Amino acid sequence: MVKNTKSDFDEHMRASRVFILGAGFSALAGIPLTSALLRDAMRIFAEECNGIFQRVDGYARDLDWSVDGEVDYSSLSFSELCTHLEYIELSEYGGGERWSDEGSREKLALRFYLAKCIARATPNANVIPDVYLEFAQQLTDRDVVISFNWDCLLELALLSVGKNYSYNFGDNCIRLVKPHGSINWRLNRPKNLKGPVNTLGWNPIGFAQGLIEQEIWHTPELLDKSVWDKYEPIGEVQPFLVLPGYGKAFDVRSNATLWYRPGFVFVASRDIYIIGLGLAPDDHFIRSFFLNCLPVPGRHMYIINPDKQASKNYAFALQDGNSHLLNETCSTEHVALMRARLDVW
Repeated sequence: MVKNTKSDFDEHMRASRVFILGAGFSALAGIPLTSALLRDAMRIFAEECNGIFQRVDGYARDLDWSVDGEVDYSSLSFSELCTHLEYIELSEYGGGERWSDEGSREKLALRFYLAKCIARATPNANVIPDVYLEFAQQLTDRDVVISFNWDCLLELALLSVGKNYSYNFGDNCIRLVKPHGSINWRLNRPKNLKGPVNTLGWNPIGFAQGLIEQEIWHTPELLDKSVWDKYEPIGEVQPFLVLPGYGKAFDVRSNATLWYRPGFVFVASRDIYIIGLGLAPDDHFIRSFFLNCLPVPGRHMYIINPDKQASKNYAFALQDGNSHLLNETCSTEHVALMRARLDVW
C-alpha cells in the first residue's frame, strides 16, 4: 500500500472547487422566485387542501387586518408568514397539542405545496436549458456544490449528463450540500397517518450522528414531477424545507452538519463561485455563514449576480484582491470560464 504524503493530500484538496448557488441560479429554468413561489403555491393549496388552507389563509390575514377579499400572496412577506406560523406551532406545543415532531399541520402543508409548486415548475430532463447541462458537465468529483435552493434542478442536470451526486460528502461523486433542505427530503423515518410506510424508496442521508438524533431521508422518485399528484400533504411526503423567519433557527438544527462542515472545504478549495445568491441584509444565517468562511486568502472567488445591490451586499468579501464581481446573469460564457480555470492549476 502506498502511503499518501502531506503534499499528496494538499494537491488533492487544492484541486477541489466550491460552488454556491442561490435562487437566481434556478430562475433561468423557470423556477419561481420567492414572491411568485408563495403566490403560486397558495393557489394550489387552496384548490387541493380545504380546511388547512383556510387556517393558513386566516393567519396570513392576521398580518394585515385591513385585507378586504383575497390575500395578495405576491406582496405578503413570506418571512413574516412563516414566523407567524412558528408562533402558532409554539402555542400548540405549549398547550400540549403539538401535531408531530416534524411540525404543525399548517407548516407541513405549506411546505408540501411549496415543494409541489417547485416540482411542477422544474423542467423535465429532456428540456433542461444548456447552461445547466454544461454546468453539470464541467463539475468533477472533487468539487463541492452548496445549494441554498429547494429545487432538484441540478440533480436532474447531473443525471442527464451521467454524473453521480451525494448529499453527504460521498466519495467519487459530486458532493451536493443543501443547507436549506430539498423538496425530495423529509425529516425522520417515512410514515403516513397510519404508521410507517415507504412507497418511494426513501433512504437515510446519514446526518443522525453525535448530538443530532433526527435523521433526514431522501428519495430520487420525487424528481419526477408526475409523482407529486399521487400524494397528499401530511402523509409520506413531508418535504424538509428550512423556511425563512425566526423558525429557521430551529429548523437548521436538524441538518446542522451542513452548516458547519462545509466551512472546512473553503480552506482547501482552489476557486470559489457564488452564483445567483442575493445575500440580502436580513438573510442572517447565510451572511453569518459567509462571514465565518469568506474570503479565503489566496483563493480566487467569482460572484456571478446581476443584482444592482450585489456590490454592496458582498462588500465584505470584495475587499480581497482575489475576489471578482461579475454583475451579470450566469450564462454558458461563465461556465466556459470555470472550465478554463481548471487548466490554470
